[in-house]
Amino acid sequence: MNKKIEKIIENHWNQLVESCYFYRGMSLNDLDLKSKIVLDPKKNPLKDIAPLLMKYSEFLLNMIKRGLEFKVNDFYIEPLQKVLTWTIRDIKNPGIDFTANYADAAAYAFNYAGSQVKHNFNIIANTIGKCKNQPCFNVAEKKRFLQITKKVLELLSLENSEKHKPIVLKVKRSCKAFENNSIEELNLGSYQFFLKRIAKVANQNDSFTANKIAFFLHQKSQTGNFNVRLLKPLRQSDIEEIIKF
Repeated sequence: MNKKIEKIIENHWNQLVESCYFYRGMSLNDLDLKSKIVLDPKKNPLKDIAPLLMKYSEFLLNMIKRGLEFKVNDFYIEPLQKVLTWTIRDIKNPGIDFTANYADAAAYAFNYAGSQVKHNFNIIANTIGKCKNQPCFNVAEKKRFLQITKKVLELLSLENSEKHKPIVLKVKRSCKAFENNSIEELNLGSYQFFLKRIAKVANQNDSFTANKIAFFLHQKSQTGNFNVRLLKPLRQSDIEEIIKF
């Protein structure tokens, strides 16, 4: 690689990776500030409640097939099936979401108390009781419906007993914890990680010229706001700032 090409790549990394940040809106209660590792994707905060939430979701999806009609009325109004599909995906999907958009992270911290999964089930369980007399329920199913809805509410009440402290976690995009070759987004990771990924793509496409590299980097930078999933432990030393409100 000649020096001109490497300079183009280095300048791009300095401006769009090293000088930029990822953000996560969350609760201060969910940060382990007593440990070197403050966020660990392998530690699922929903582990204890996920089995009941999945059972509840399966029951509701089955009732939707039987004719249950209900829309989730929150910041949006969406069919229950659609919200359950999102929520089940989030429960099953490992990792912790970060965004390149600070405003999104701040809104998430306040509106979802650090967990959209728990927020969604709070909304559903607190409002779906009005559907108990719909014809899709027979006597046994109605009893089951009311029992499991009550259990979800009780469990979420225990989970939410600690006062929510909204924060936004600010981390440099160059943080090594975000390095993962399976992530499609290019603009992240250390310089060496960034350089290797570009070199691999450029060599595969026979495009290792200054003009083509510059255009390739331009194409990969057209999305201003995007989400990325943290799959490695995040250390205290990785955090640029904990923004409190």
